[in-house]
Amino acid sequence: MSRSPRRLSAALGLLTGVAIALTACGGSSLPALTDPNEIITAALKSTESAKSVHIDLTLDGSINADLSGTGAPAVSLPLTGTTASADVDMAAGKARATFAVPAFLNLNGELIQIGETSYVKTSLTGPLYEAQQAADSLPVDPTDAAGIFDDVGDFFLADGVDPAKGDDVDCGGKQCYTVMIELTPDELAALGAGQAAGDLPIDVGAASLALTIRVEKDTYHLAGIKAVASLGDQGSLTFDLTLSKWDQPMDISPPPTD
Repeated sequence: MSRSPRRLSAALGLLTGVAIALTACGGSSLPALTDPNEIITAALKSTESAKSVHIDLTLDGSINADLSGTGAPAVSLPLTGTTASADVDMAAGKARATFAVPAFLNLNGELIQIGETSYVKTSLTGPLYEAQQAADSLPVDPTDAAGIFDDVGDFFLADGVDPAKGDDVDCGGKQCYTVMIELTPDELAALGAGQAAGDLPIDVGAASLALTIRVEKDTYHLAGIKAVASLGDQGSLTFDLTLSKWDQPMDISPPPTD
């Protein structure tokens, strides 16, 4: 009888050791980051080998703009409620995007890109898709989405940008780092924001920008970017970009030929 407790104790010890080992292996996580530049850099590196991603965008606010470009008095253009979403398959060079702009004649539509062919339909053009042979019909080239993130990263890490680490937050059921960036009109001008926005019907010379970047702690995947643009007398805009479903399979096919 004396051997049973010893055997039980030894078995429990062995099981405990195995459980600890399995927990250590299965619960391993990436190193904790505290430097905001390191957090941004880690997020950019995680996109380099990414195969696919889902993107959601919401837009709130309004701008006062001369939409005709003729110098006419500016009119208020409400943009609250504007949304867009996209599945981007970088590995296959495919993308599907939907959008809605309620303030502009309740405009909505869908865009599909398969390689060099784009299929477009909107509420203004009817229920049928129009096929186009063009590589740049979608805002994001599905074959070079990582390049878009690289360009954004170059902006975040440029000289004159001073990111600061914020509090960790919940994002999609995970914990995310946050990195805050605030830019004055002079700082934006030094970064060339005016030239980049040259085709817009607004003057960004008086604009300031507040950014909040969200990065998943367990994967370093970019989880989102919130941008609040204050445009002085021309209004203000808030963009909230959410990224999810990294590297998940996506079914993006051409629409019916009819």
